[in-house]
Amino acid sequence: MSDEKPLDNFPVLETERLLLRKLEVSDSEDIFEYASVPEVAEFLIWNPHTKISDSLDFIQFAQEQFETASSLIWGIVLKAEKKLIGTIDLRGFNSVHRCGDVGYVISKKYWNKGIVTEAFKEIVRFGFTELNLNRIEAHCEEENPGSWKVMEKVGLKYEGTLREKVFFKDKFHSMKMHSILKRDWLSNDKN
Repeated sequence: MSDEKPLDNFPVLETERLLLRKLEVSDSEDIFEYASVPEVAEFLIWNPHTKISDSLDFIQFAQEQFETASSLIWGIVLKAEKKLIGTIDLRGFNSVHRCGDVGYVISKKYWNKGIVTEAFKEIVRFGFTELNLNRIEAHCEEENPGSWKVMEKVGLKYEGTLREKVFFKDKFHSMKMHSILKRDWLSNDKN
């Protein structure tokens, strides 16, 4: 996040349908429910969770990321169901470059319902208004059109494909890169 810890308390964010909050140990079963599904992890660098301890380890990792000012990882809670259905994070930002990177994952049951788009828009708002970021970017595997379509719905612009950028699951993967600048976000009437 920064060379100094920018936030004393983990920020809780809210949208019409969602509560974005800090992950808790009590979320482990909800996380395991979606993170153990192979299709959910298909385009992600991590493998499907095979035991509840994998989900507990992730929660601990998320808490450490905040404590070390490395990233913010929110649980996405669907208010109507009071259930954690995914995560969204903002990472790699600092006070010099004022740029952050967003990543997300959601339960397959909630794909194509606009939930990630809604959460992502709130993270963009938070990044620009509360953290004073100038640029927010996101990357996704080029074979994952669902993800890059979310980025475009949020207002991010396609910048290019980073050929064979990352290595996971025994092969190199090319990543599509999208970004939005604060000035573009401010002039966009979707906010």
